[in-house]
Parts: sequence; C-alpha cells; structure tokens
Amino acid sequence: MKKLIIALLSTSILFSCKQEKSIEERYIYEEDKIVDIETGDEYLLEESDQEFLIIHEDGSQETIPVDETPFFGTTLSNEYISEWKENMAAREQKLLEEKKEKLKQARRDRYAELSNEELMEKFQKSHDEGIDMSLQIDMIAELVERGAISDEDAPDLLEIEPELINFDIEIEAPDDNM
Repeated sequence: MKKLIIALLSTSILFSCKQEKSIEERYIYEEDKIVDIETGDEYLLEESDQEFLIIHEDGSQETIPVDETPFFGTTLSNEYISEWKENMAAREQKLLEEKKEKLKQARRDRYAELSNEELMEKFQKSHDEGIDMSLQIDMIAELVERGAISDEDAPDLLEIEPELINFDIEIEAPDDNM
C-alpha cells in the first residue's frame, strides 16, 4: 500500500512538472527582444511591425508574420510592439534633429566669413537682382539666427507675407509603414 501511494505521488509530481508553461512563463521580454526560454529562440522586430525575425539558438534566422508568433495577441506582444514603435519614433526624431542641426551648421559655415553688415549687403544685392528666393531666405535666416535682425523684420526685408516664412528647418520624414 505504501509503495502504491508513493508511486501515485511520484507520478503526480512528475505529471505536474511536465505540464507546459503558459505563454507568459515561456516567453520573456529581454532588452529589445522576446526570448523563448525553452528553445532559446529570440524574436525581434527590425524593419517593420508586421514581421518578427527569429534567431534560433543554432544561429539560423527566419522571418514570420507577427500574427504567426506563439505569443500573438498577448500583452507581451502588444507591449513589445508598442515599445518598438516608440523607440523607432524617438530614433527617427533624433536623426531628424541631427540632420537639422547639420544643415544649420552648414549655413553658419557658409556665411562664417561674412560679418552681419556684409551678409546684409549680400542679401540686399541678391534681393535687388531677384536671385532665387530660397537663397534670400537662407541669408535672412542666418541673420535672424545671429540676432542681427528680428523675426518680425524678415518678411518686410523679403517683401513677402509673414505667413510664408518659416525659418525653422523642416525635414520631412520618409514615408514608412509605421
């Protein structure tokens, strides 16, 4: 009888230990990836929020749609995708800001040898000759940046409506499927 009880207890313990883990227990979120703790597979979003790149433990890789992942529709996948989108948006914004700063620095370098008065003379000559408006705005933007003229004076100097002037460098983000 004791042997039977011990056998039943042992069997029940083995059976309970052999139960599959829930999705939340099997897949964990580490840094920028989701890891299958049973197989060691790593799930990453790289270029799109529609496909996961799976890196298997042996180093092989495959791409599968998000809706074919074992954790699709769980809080884990939703949080991971949301965080990935936020990180991508922040990275894109940072790159745009860096590009904007490089363009401003290039403008500063372009006119570095000219004093405020010389740059104003160059602008007035260009304006009188009808040179391309974007070049005129570029010169005025540098004068505004230097503090030589105010934002309010710029439209009068360019002889255009104030609504048409935007000295902030606008860089359009590339169209992505985000």
